[in-house]
Amino acid sequence: MDYKTKSIITIAVIIVFMVIIGVFINDLDNKITGAVIKPVCECTDDLDCDDNNPCTEDICLYPEDCKASICIHKEIKDCKE
Repeated sequence: MDYKTKSIITIAVIIVFMVIIGVFINDLDNKITGAVIKPVCECTDDLDCDDNNPCTEDICLYPEDCKASICIHKEIKDCKE
């Protein structure tokens, strides 16, 4: 076997290996990275949602569920800063 054939076979094996690893990682939903990722909560309390605007009521919806928590800034009618 000449060096060109060996090079083509080596490159083909590397590409197949990369595709297999890509499929494997995709099927596991990126759970094999080894990293520990702390969930990022938008809020756990109404105080976490304070936007420093006295004309809004700051509310944390679903504070008990980190992934679902969201801040709402409800405007207060007839508010004057």
